Amino acid sequence: MQPMDPNSLFSIFEQGDEQVYGEHNMSDTLQNPYVLMGMVLRGVENYLLMDMMYMRQQPHHYQKVRKITKYKYFNKLFSYLTNIDKFDDEIIYKVGESFDSYEVYDALEKLLRFFEEIEQYEKCAIIKKYQDLLKKEVLKTNEVL
Repeated sequence: MQPMDPNSLFSIFEQGDEQVYGEHNMSDTLQNPYVLMGMVLRGVENYLLMDMMYMRQQPHHYQKVRKITKYKYFNKLFSYLTNIDKFDDEIIYKVGESFDSYEVYDALEKLLRFFEEIEQYEKCAIIKKYQDLLKKEVLKTNEVL
């Protein structure tokens, strides 16, 4: 069996959205905050599934590249957050309508905990900013109910 390559292990997810939008001449869609936040949400979900699958099927081989793979993949997801130019109350409201606010918050929490664990606190501060905006919108929505 060939050794696992951490650079290509999750590449199917990395190239997926960018490649699809590029092939259809819709690269500007990657500047849409809803699309970017959706990519973060789905990316975390995909990572967790793939991580579980590799740990079950090839634990010995995968364990050797697991940390670096997670680091590369979560950095890619974080880059989507930094591509969001404007993330204000209006966008948060629409993100909450498009996705479950709790799911988005939870995905951001997983990113936050990862970067906290490896002590990349600048990234934590950015993620926390998005979480605070989401939390504010969730509380506002619950007050109406």
